[in-house]
Amino acid sequence: MITVTELEKLAELARIKLTDDDKRSLTKEFDSILGYIDQLKKVEVSLDAEGRVGAVKNVVRADGVIVTSPEDRERLLDEAPQRIGEFVAVKKIL
Repeated sequence: MITVTELEKLAELARIKLTDDDKRSLTKEFDSILGYIDQLKKVEVSLDAEGRVGAVKNVVRADGVIVTSPEDRERLLDEAPQRIGEFVAVKKIL
């Protein structure tokens, strides 16, 4: 599946030196990995109506509060420390 030439090119791009033993060993490992990926490509996956994989479960708050009206949303947003429009403002996390 993967040739020694391709492996040497990858090693060059990764700036690593490979011995002949490393090349033989890695060629076998890459072949095994790529074979597994080929098996995964054959698996049929069913999608739901929105095109998502698997079942989606709605998470409900433990206290059972459900926001159903604009007044409820406005009341909850008023309790936030900061807000931007109709969203709660939070610190940027990098």
